[in-house]
Amino acid sequence: MANINSKNITTGRIANVIFRSLNGKQIVQAHPGKLKQTKATKASSSEFRQCSSWAKQLRLGLSPFLVNLTDSYMYRRFTGQFYNAILSNTELPKGQRSPLTANMKSLEGFEFNSHSPFSHYFAPKITATLDPERQIMVSVPAFEAKKQLVFPQQAPMAELVLLVYATNFDESQAPIETFFSLTIAPNTILPNATVWTCPPLPEGYFVTVTAKLLYYSINKFTGKNYSNSKTLNPAAIVFCGN
Repeated sequence: MANINSKNITTGRIANVIFRSLNGKQIVQAHPGKLKQTKATKASSSEFRQCSSWAKQLRLGLSPFLVNLTDSYMYRRFTGQFYNAILSNTELPKGQRSPLTANMKSLEGFEFNSHSPFSHYFAPKITATLDPERQIMVSVPAFEAKKQLVFPQQAPMAELVLLVYATNFDESQAPIETFFSLTIAPNTILPNATVWTCPPLPEGYFVTVTAKLLYYSINKFTGKNYSNSKTLNPAAIVFCGN
């Protein structure tokens, strides 16, 4: 059904013809009709929906660690990068690609807050490996804080927190979480690498290691006053494996 407004512009639809207004001008278009999906497009659509579900599970699992201090479009960026990681596994056919069977390394380096990229605030290169016993070994290289870290003016202290999060994407089974933290002051100098190893993880689990900087000042009455916010919350994925 179409209607004519006070400016004699028709809006609405009559049969397969659509009338609308654009910048005060009458626009007439043919209705495209119902799109028919091929088997290939249906498979791609199904795979994208599944990837969106996996990405959402992982994102929600990390939310207590991120405490919602991400940029507004993080969930879109994360779903897109997650899907692209799945698509990069061209040796596996659609329907067999999943975080538990595919190489997801392209998720490494994902920044959860585009306003404060972790790579900008923490320059040392953190490495993590999954050994044959399925233990994650994380190594933070030697560094000099005043040269390789950025401290906001209101927060002279920082904690580097590294979270190992493992899930098999089965909602009936709880994920496995363990973390390590390192206190850093502007005058901190670590002459040697700091190495931390987590307990063995079960087979069939997708594993991520996420690094985050928590900034704070010390009050003698209230203890630590954290300064992280929607614009200051450096956090990134440094490892993915299965």
